[in-house]
This record gives sequence, C-alpha cells and structure tokens, in this order.
Amino acid sequence: MQSLLLDEIGQSVIGLDDAWQITYWNRASERLYGFSSTEVLGLKITELGIIDSHDGPGQGATGQEIVDRLARGRDWAGEYWVRHRTGREFPVHATLSRIRGRHTVPVAVVAISKDITDRKHSEAILRRLSAMVESSGDAIIGADLTGTITSWNAGAERMFGWSAREAVGRNYSLLTTREDANLGDMVASRMESGTFVRGLETRWRAKDGTYLDVDLTVSPVYGQDGSQIGASAIARDITEIQRLKAAATAERERLLAAQEMAHVGSVEYDVSTGERWHSEEFARIFGLGPDERTSRQSILELTHPEDRDHVRQEWKNLDDGHGFADFEYRIIRADGRHRWLHSRIRTMNGADGKPLRFLDTVLDITERKKAEKVLEWQARHDALTRLPNRYMLTEVLQGLLDQSARPVVMFVDVDRFKLVNDGIGHEAGDTILVLLAERLRNAVRLGDMVGRFGGDEFVVVGENLTMRGAKAIAGRIKAATRNPFEVDGRQIYLNVSVGIAVAGPDDTAESMLRGADAAMYRAKSAGGDSSAVYEVQMTGQAAGRLDLESDLRLALQRRELLLEYQPIVDLRSEVTVGFEALLRWHHPEHGPIMPDVFIPIAEETGLILPIGTWVLQEALGQVEQWRRHLPEAANVYAAVNISGRQFVARDFPDVVDAAVRSAGIDPAAVNLEITETVLMDQPGLPKETLQRLIQLGVGLSIDDFGTGYSSLSYLKWLSARTLKIDRTFVEELGRGPHGASIIELVLGMADNLSLNVVAEGVETLDQVNELRRLGVRSAQGYFWSKSMPSDRVPDWLDTLPPGSRRRLA
Repeated sequence: MQSLLLDEIGQSVIGLDDAWQITYWNRASERLYGFSSTEVLGLKITELGIIDSHDGPGQGATGQEIVDRLARGRDWAGEYWVRHRTGREFPVHATLSRIRGRHTVPVAVVAISKDITDRKHSEAILRRLSAMVESSGDAIIGADLTGTITSWNAGAERMFGWSAREAVGRNYSLLTTREDANLGDMVASRMESGTFVRGLETRWRAKDGTYLDVDLTVSPVYGQDGSQIGASAIARDITEIQRLKAAATAERERLLAAQEMAHVGSVEYDVSTGERWHSEEFARIFGLGPDERTSRQSILELTHPEDRDHVRQEWKNLDDGHGFADFEYRIIRADGRHRWLHSRIRTMNGADGKPLRFLDTVLDITERKKAEKVLEWQARHDALTRLPNRYMLTEVLQGLLDQSARPVVMFVDVDRFKLVNDGIGHEAGDTILVLLAERLRNAVRLGDMVGRFGGDEFVVVGENLTMRGAKAIAGRIKAATRNPFEVDGRQIYLNVSVGIAVAGPDDTAESMLRGADAAMYRAKSAGGDSSAVYEVQMTGQAAGRLDLESDLRLALQRRELLLEYQPIVDLRSEVTVGFEALLRWHHPEHGPIMPDVFIPIAEETGLILPIGTWVLQEALGQVEQWRRHLPEAANVYAAVNISGRQFVARDFPDVVDAAVRSAGIDPAAVNLEITETVLMDQPGLPKETLQRLIQLGVGLSIDDFGTGYSSLSYLKWLSARTLKIDRTFVEELGRGPHGASIIELVLGMADNLSLNVVAEGVETLDQVNELRRLGVRSAQGYFWSKSMPSDRVPDWLDTLPPGSRRRLA
C-alpha cells in the first residue's frame, strides 16, 4: 500500500542502499529523469549520469558535500541541478534523508526531488518584472480597496508629474476627472470575478492641469490568505495615439468615400483571429446586406462557376506565401446581375514567412469589360457592313488551314464601282455596300464566312467545298448582284468579278488570299462579271507585275521610255495631216513591253502623271520640229493620248500650257485624245478644266468612239473637236451592213456637232474605199504605216505620196 501511494505522488522518490545502489524508483522518477524502474534498479545512482560530480549552473552544494553530510548522519535539503537521460539539465528541490533504525527494507537513503523549473522561471520573471516596473514608460500604480495609492513607479512620475512621495497615500481621485465619477465602481464590479480589466480608455489629469488620454489595464492584488486587498493599474499615455486614430478615422472615411466614387471596395482578413472587415463599397459591389458578413466560401459561392477554380488557385498561391495576387473574375450577385471584378491582394507575413493578414482591393470593371468587348468586336469587324474584317478573315482562314480543313476562298470585287460612287455619292455608295453585304450572306451556305476586305472588295471563306461547289456559289453571288439596288429612289445595277482559290498542301492564309485576289483580277481583266479559278502561274504573273511596277518607277530616268508616231492621213488628198504619239517601253532585260501591260500599272500607281507630262512635252516638241523643218509636215497636228487620272488632275491645264509654250507649237495643232470609256468614268470632270483647255486653244478628241455611251449633250458640253471611230467598226466594213450603218450614225452625229472624224485600224484597200464612200475624211492604220520611231518620219514623208497615190487609185 505504501509503495502504491509513493507511485502516485507527484514527486520523485528514490531509495538507495549503503552502496548507493538504487533499490526503489517510483513513477514520478521515471517521468522526471526518463528512466524506467526496470532500467535503474540495482545500478548506482552515479552510473545514470543524472547527478554531476562538479558544480552545475546555480549549484548550491557539490555532490561530494552532500555525501559527506549524509555520512555524518545528517539530512540535506536544497536546490540542485540534475540531468535528464536526453541530456537536458534542469533544477530540482531535493531532500535526502538517512533511514534510521532497523528495518526490513533495503533502503539506507531516501531522495525526494521535485522539478522547480517553473518556479525558477517565475522567480526570474518576477525579478525582470520588478525591474520593468521601474524602467517602464507606462505608469504602474497600486491602490488598496479604499482607492488609496500604495505604489507609484518612475513612469507614473514622468507621466503625471507627481513624485512617489507626493502621490503615495493619496486617493486615486487625484488623477480622475468628472467623466470618471463611476470609474471606480465599474472597475470594482468587473474585478469581483477576479479577472483583469483591459483596454479601458479614459482621461486623467496631470499635476500641471493638462489632460491625458490613457489606456488602463487593471488587475486585482491578493493577500496571503487569498482575499483581494487592492488593485494594480497600468496606465499608458495614448494621447498621440488617439490623435492619430482620429486622423486615421477621418482619412479612412475619405478613403471609403473615394472608393465609393471609384467603385473600389476593400476587405481585410486577419488569419490569426479570423476577423474580417469590408467597406461599404465592397458590400455594394457584391450586393451584400448591411449586416451581412463575408468569408472565402461566401465569396466563392457568388463567383461565376467558370472562374471558381481560378479564384481558388489564386488564394492557394497567397496561402503558400506568394505575397501578391492580381487577377480578374466574374460574380453573379443575388439579384442575378453579372459583374466583372479586378482583385489585387497583398499579404503581410510573419517572421516564419506565413501570411498574417490579407488586404484585398476590388474594382468593379464591368463597364470597362463591356468597352473592351466592343473594341475587340470593332477590331475584328468592318464598321460599315458589320462583316468580319481582313484581320478576322485571315485568322479564321489560318485556323481552318491549321486544322487541315482544306478551305476555299472567294475574292469578290465590284466592277466599275468608282463610277457608281462618283455618280451617286459616297454616302449612297456606302448604302450599296451594306445591301451587297446582305446579299452575299444570303448567297453563300450556312456556316460560310463573308467578310469585307476593304473598299468594294469582299471575301468568302468556306470549307468542305469541291471546285464545282465553289463555282456554283460564285454563280449564286453573281446572280445575287444582278437585281437592281434601290438607293435614294434610284435603281443601281452592279456586276462583280469573283476569284476562287482552293487550299493546297503548303498554303497559308496570306497565300490563299493572294491567290484568290490574282484570280479575281484575271476575271476582271477578262471583262468583269465573271469568275476565275486561281492557277499557279497567276502568282508568277503577279510577282512579275510587282517587278514591272518597281522598274517602271525608274524607266523615265533610265531613258527606257520612248515615243513612236503613227501618221493620220487625209483620205481625199492622201496627205499626212497628223501624227499620233504612242508610248513604248524597251525594258533592258525583257525587251519591248506592250502598252496594255504597263499603262494599267502606271494608272494604278499614279506614275501616269509624271509619264504623261513627259509624253506631252516630248510629242509636242518633236511635232513642232517637223512642222518647222519639213515642208511636207508644215500643217500636221500632234495627237497625244491622255489618261483619266491626268484629265481630272487640277494642274492638268497648267501642264498642257507649259508643254505648248516649251515646244512653241500652235495650240490649234494639238489634239488631246481620251477614250470614251475613260471619259464616262469621270462624270465629275471639273468645268474649270474644260474652260482652261478651250482658252488655251487645244483640241479634244474622243478616242475609241462607239464603245461607250456618250450622249449628244455630253459631247457638246465637252466642246470636243474630233471623234475617232473605233477599229471594231472599221473591221466590219465590207463584211455586212452593220459596220457601215454605225459609221453613218457617227458621221451624222459629227456633222450635227461640227466635229472631225478619224477612222482607226484601217488595214485593207476595201476598208479605205468604203470609208471614202461613206465620207470619212481622215484615217490611220497599218494600211499606210505602223507606228515608227521619230527618226524614220522624214523619210516616210518623202516616199509616201507617190506610193500612196498608186495604192489608192
């Protein structure tokens, strides 16, 4: 029974025989030293290593002194440092007693010890606290139950101005104000339960009459019998803190007002306390009620399902110590409204690197997202027709190629749209483009993409189309444009040219678009209102065209351009009455290049303006030389072809005037030739240009007459001097009545308007005789001569009249 009782007490009890061998070891000893009884029984106490033979830290007596004392039959009690089996040293309070008398138990010495680590720690803390009380910047004041001050530290003296001698013995009302009348009762009632009173803020008075804001911590003081004998108060001066808090509160209110105006909400989360705070604007953004609290789970429930994983990952990164997050996500509020939010979260970490606090600022970016969506749509769509634009077409086409879908591209261009635009105005022209876009959408298959490439060019992208199917869609597109477009009460008819390109194994979006574009130009060059399929050689032609364009820009300065002259003959007198100047290009690598190849390039690039100026100057100067030095050419005139771009240029009359003055030629000997079709493409010809040309005295010839649709009133308005009958009507002479009938109509029109008539492309004697019969006075063509270099003209003029007479007789 005694052994059991010894096992249950909280102190270590060790029995030793005369040889210091362990004969008893209770459970408390096992806990204190870490050895079980089975391990130590029979061993000498010194063999365990729990007692040092030398002085330990704070040792009161050595082991040898204790042994000597016991040997003299005296007991020993005191503090001693021992060691746990793990090596940890700690202090114990021990009592070693000799067993006196004769007993049956094999025990000579009993050692009773208790771990006093906590007590030592408490004593050290008390010593430090005592030092801290005097060195503290806070006022530490003791008082008994009557409110009489019993202690007053240096901090209280510095804070309130009274010395300890002045304050001790006086009532604590020395410090309080009227606002503190019930302070004592309140503190006493709260301490009756034996608890501390913390965070009590009040105002106390100093010796000099000033008032201080103080934060009080009041704790009860107990006597030896356990009854409360007074209280101890720690007063901290928080005057400056209160001032800063007031300023911070005002600043916070301003911040919250600014957040509300900027639609920025904020939320703070303390990891250790779990406390969360959010601003009013945060609640408004999330649609929360006045007293509704938030948590990660509640925020996640409001988050759009598609964005929840993203939000979870951002939070996990923060929890793992990333320190910062910046991301966007959507929420669905309780009222069903969708909002886009931009969240920026910062963490404040502890010494271990783990987050202690999170600060999240949330910006409502819904309106910005809407604007971005509009801008993104605008970046990928045409503003006028609302069709996909070039960027989106290229993107979708490349995507189909990447998926090996073998798409088909159709390039659609309106024939002669400039004429329509100039005739009805750009606003009406835009209306036609919108209507055309709708017809194109209805003409293609469901799923095919129709886009506007720019200007009057549209692109169709489809997949899973055979060549036959592509041609069928191209046919539907052409058919859809043949019905008139109703614009401002007028009916406008359009034709389109369609280029088709089918994807090859190495094609890209750009190469397919280039191919379809090249095919479209092939269809347009064939007369328009048709379709063409891209072939590989078209790429070579397009590349060659680019090279020609580059070379043409240098042709003038390299003196590669020259003029040849074709005579114009009077059919009655067989005398040469004029020369038409024809532009030629001798390329250093490719040799002669035909005008129908390079003239369109010059027109499109604008090079026709400097080239046309050179032609005027060169032709007028050359003809004037012949007029002055060759008797046979004294009365010849110069016929110079003019492009539409030259004709509408504002400075064109000045260019003509300068060329006439430079050559010294009579303006009446100058005929400016412009084709009827080009003239009809310029309905807005400036009236001032015509008036200036008339004032200069130069003539205007309508070339290729009969291929367009000139009216008598228009010809009269132009004040033209000459009509040149197109070669297609001359070719019909002698083959049937059709050609002669048209020429007769032209002659009748010319007589009515007092115009000269010249027949072009005369090649046979039958044609010459028929023209003479009809009454045509002048003609030109291979029957007399092809165009010739200027240096051959004098010889030709010398030899032509006799030979001509023989051929015409």
